[in-house]
Amino acid sequence: MFDAVVLGGGYAGLAAARHLVQGGARCLLLEASDGLGGAGRCGTVAGESVEWFYHHIKPQDIHLLELIAGMGLEDSLLWRETFMAFYLEQRLYPFSRPLDLLRFAPFTLADKLRFCAGMLSSRFTQSQDLAGVSAKEWIVRHWGQSVYRKMMAPMMRNKFGIPPERVCAGFLHGRIKGLSATKAKGVGGEMLGYLDGGLDRLARRLGRDLQQGAELLLEAPVTALERTREGYLVHGGGRSHAAKVVVNTLPLNYFARLPVNFSFESRVKYQGAACALMALDRPLELPYWTNILEPGFSFKVVVNQSRLGRHRANLVYCAAYLPDDHSLITAPPQQVRDTYLQDLRAMAGPVELIDCLVTQSPVATPVFDVDYRQQTHDLQSRLSGVFFAGNATIYPHSRTLSSVIGSGQRAATMALERLAAVARAA
Repeated sequence: MFDAVVLGGGYAGLAAARHLVQGGARCLLLEASDGLGGAGRCGTVAGESVEWFYHHIKPQDIHLLELIAGMGLEDSLLWRETFMAFYLEQRLYPFSRPLDLLRFAPFTLADKLRFCAGMLSSRFTQSQDLAGVSAKEWIVRHWGQSVYRKMMAPMMRNKFGIPPERVCAGFLHGRIKGLSATKAKGVGGEMLGYLDGGLDRLARRLGRDLQQGAELLLEAPVTALERTREGYLVHGGGRSHAAKVVVNTLPLNYFARLPVNFSFESRVKYQGAACALMALDRPLELPYWTNILEPGFSFKVVVNQSRLGRHRANLVYCAAYLPDDHSLITAPPQQVRDTYLQDLRAMAGPVELIDCLVTQSPVATPVFDVDYRQQTHDLQSRLSGVFFAGNATIYPHSRTLSSVIGSGQRAATMALERLAAVARAA
């Protein structure tokens, strides 16, 4: 019997397994795919190893930075000053420096003053104090109706996939506060990092490190979960595995389909993502990050990866968060590629595609709606001996790899406490 079985080999699961092993637990990790790293995995584009989905590292991503240092990869971190822009009215509006706000033509002078006031007020607000408050209500109150209509409402629709009045203000505030924390002093850009060679380097190091004290099974999807007198029986990879405790990092809607002899319900909804990593014949004259506010575009953000990483190819991501049943989530990858390339040409001019990697996921992120805290406040106490990690547990923090790593470490700590209590009672 294992002390703990970890469901999922993304960064939440890897962090949980590592923490469990460090705590002396006999641990098994089950991963459905053929590799570790989850949404942080890499694919090959134009001969380079690059993440399927765009990822960057912020100076305050303590959990991720500690893990990188612990795996001996700290010297491979690249730090860059990056800039962002909005694409609106068929124009690119830089939006990183104070002067950019003054030149932002869609805003009136009153809008610009309200925007500054809203940013200032967000610094003195705690995200947890906004539980149950809609993002629309909070933005209109502090930023004004005009700023909400011209910028914040379309951005929230792009990023959250639900009406702005349903978006949780606490989660939006956490994202805004995280953005302001990475501003380069005296310049206006964001200081962001990237692991040279891609995050697969970190996942491989973690996997090798874990194999010294844990068992890892790849291509072993979890198919069922049974409660027993001693704990749980996890069915995965064609075998059954007995465990005293379980750490789950799978999406909650997936987990809810596993139980055999007990029930688990979740009201948390998920939204999907369709992302195309393109290698182009020329570099784009775009900043690192461009939010698309222009109506009618299939993608909602363009990430100019060549501004961040040290790449030979001209790499850009075009991506959108979408309802989990959207046609671009279920379409053949070449349809996503062609749709995005057509819109990219409309925005950036003639470009030719050298290579492309399309990634689609129906469960990219939970929908952080206004009731999210109520939906998940008792998550860690619903099932005795089951502890949850991953995106579903990061509220009100922003959805970053560092956040999910921290969630895995917290779940493992609770699991170790439970194992110690069981041992004392025996």
